[in-house]
Amino acid sequence: MTTAPHGKGLPGWVEVSANDTAAAIKFYTELFGWTSQSIGDETFEYHILMNGEKTIGGLSGKMNPGQPSAWLTYFETDDIEKTISDINANGGMTYMPATPMPGGLFTIASDPAGAPLGIVQSEQLNDSYTEQNGLLWYELEVAKEFDKTVDFYKAVFNWAPKEEVKSEEMTYLTVDQILGIYTGSDFPSYFNNQSQWSVTFAEEDVESFAKKAESLGAKVENIMKNTPYGDFAMLRDPEGAFFVVMHGNM
Repeated sequence: MTTAPHGKGLPGWVEVSANDTAAAIKFYTELFGWTSQSIGDETFEYHILMNGEKTIGGLSGKMNPGQPSAWLTYFETDDIEKTISDINANGGMTYMPATPMPGGLFTIASDPAGAPLGIVQSEQLNDSYTEQNGLLWYELEVAKEFDKTVDFYKAVFNWAPKEEVKSEEMTYLTVDQILGIYTGSDFPSYFNNQSQWSVTFAEEDVESFAKKAESLGAKVENIMKNTPYGDFAMLRDPEGAFFVVMHGNM
């Protein structure tokens, strides 16, 4: 098992929002074998998702009526006010000021392609990584403004992306062997032409996992076997939140 990598500009937390939080907890705990711990109060419902003794992320109610059911990736910073300023100065948007949370501060933003992301300044971060049912990979799927979006992340987080694939069909970049940035001429229809960050979890048998997920109310968008990087299943939970499971190494 590997310790989750952490540092400025790296993913530090993930969170799924739901209208029916009780049903969402039941789905994810039955599917992955996770457990949940409530830390919310009478004003806002929030649960910590655990893979054994290690933290996956959070499961929350909606902060506003228009918020979609979705997984959100939070990126670490050691100076949230500077990061907010950098986001706004480089073509992104922030939607709230730095807001207190247990153990730190957070805000919600979007990049130039319109993909939502979170920013977190905290020492309380996730740690279930590369093990079964744990976090494995993060990916930005870019439907538009690819070059501008890559430049945005370089400026805000000092990323130095490595080019893995460059062809007429697709471009794929990686950063620190923990996340990827993808665009392609055949952008998957199940993304609805919207840019997004997706979260990938580690599973030994993606086909069996997908069947189990489907039996619990999930939708299987696609299964890819025997790719150069491993086997994948792309799914949506019963409320439509997209996530990926994978067997292999990125």
